Formats: sequence, structure tokens, C-alpha cells
Amino acid sequence: MITWDYRVFKEEEGDYIIREVFYNDEGQLIGCTEKAVEPMGNSLAELAEQIEAFRQALSLPVLTLRDIPLRPVKKKRSPTISHHQVMVELGLAEHVNFAEVDNYHPELVAV
Repeated sequence: MITWDYRVFKEEEGDYIIREVFYNDEGQLIGCTEKAVEPMGNSLAELAEQIEAFRQALSLPVLTLRDIPLRPVKKKRSPTISHHQVMVELGLAEHVNFAEVDNYHPELVAV
């Protein structure tokens, strides 16, 4: 289960900001928000809770972006099929072996 909390970061320019950071099941840092976060709430009580969470971040070691592991973000993609294959599966076109067809025009293969 991924967990998160707020952490203080020192930026390259020397400024300090707070970001949300994310941890894996083993408690290892796995990522953070790109931009700084700011306290907000639907009530004064919620705002006070946010500010307290920010204060707790001040008691933890300061991080930099170099502390966040770099790893490529893989988007989960579902398998795709061509428009022609959809038409064949719906029974609206005949199967065509494209490797055997010269000057193939899919718009002309409707049944």
C-alpha cells in the first residue's frame, strides 16, 4: 500500500518548500509532487490540521529532488486493434491480409 506525507524540500535556488511524498510498502521514498503544496481546508479546523501536518514535516530531515528515485512513468495501455479489425469482428468487413494487397484502401473493404 502506498502511503504519503508532507516533507520539506530545499530547491536548487535555495528556497524551502513543502511537497507531498509517497512511500512504498517498505517505507522507501518512491516519488513526490512536482510543485509545492499549500495548506487549505473546508473549515478552520481542517486548515489547522493541514498546518499541523506541515509543522510535523519541519521535524523531518530536509530533502532535495536528488533524494527522489528517478524511474520512468509507465502508462498502462490496453491492447489496441485497428479500425478494420473492429469492423471484421463486428461482421461488417471481410478479413484482409494487408501484406498481400497492393494499394490497399480500407474504406473500400466494407461488406
